[in-house]
Amino acid sequence: MDLSAAPAPRTCDVWLVPVRRRKAWARLLTVPDREHLVGLDPVATAVHLTSRAAQRLILSRYLGVPPAEIAVDRSCERCGDPQHGRPHVPGAALDYSVSHTRAWVLVAVVGDGRVGADLDARPADGDLEDLAAAALTPAERRAWRRLPARDRADALLAYWTRKEATAKLTGHGLTIPLRDLDVTGPRPTLLTRDPSVRLPHPRPYLTHVPAPADHSAALATTTHVDQVRHLRLPDTVPDDGVPRPLVRQAPELLRLGGSGQMPSW
Repeated sequence: MDLSAAPAPRTCDVWLVPVRRRKAWARLLTVPDREHLVGLDPVATAVHLTSRAAQRLILSRYLGVPPAEIAVDRSCERCGDPQHGRPHVPGAALDYSVSHTRAWVLVAVVGDGRVGADLDARPADGDLEDLAAAALTPAERRAWRRLPARDRADALLAYWTRKEATAKLTGHGLTIPLRDLDVTGPRPTLLTRDPSVRLPHPRPYLTHVPAPADHSAALATTTHVDQVRHLRLPDTVPDDGVPRPLVRQAPELLRLGGSGQMPSW
């Protein structure tokens, strides 16, 4: 495999990285990364360290340069803020998106078009009604309420991750009210008439991807994805800075998901 090449067209590489503090990864953080750690609790510290270091380690495998030399730009395309935009490497022939929970970091990489990715943990049953009211369109909420009670948490989580992935793809983030975004089918539909909020044309494609137990993950891409490759990242950092071969994700960590439509419960 050519480590300096982006994924092939219609292919998305998904890296799933367990959150934990790794001393070898700490040296990959930039000064702003380290400043962001000040005042964080132990869990948030582990998430931030894992995410920022993993992004550089993963990108180095495609770009063929040492991870410490990867320069990630997080400038917002909408307001210019240097810290809360879609992360990207200027001039690189790939696009990527990152998402995390308290336990996992997910990084999705494409070589054609743009990608938004979301990974979320299963909500507590007591939160379901409030979350549904905040996130679902009227039609989605009616369909959700017709489901058996035992299936509603997983269904709501699937809706949520598809919406968040779409919002990350567009760069709007949560400025798109999730209840204005219908993700029932394989491509999202925006219900708001606000001219400042738009989906790419043609509309993005939605893909469910395998995730750890009690989690759900989804991709939104501007080009149709036929293949999702699941990869894992070694804990070690090469002393010579040379990227190592890609390693496929251990299948026992994953549960199968659908490819485009909402799951059938």
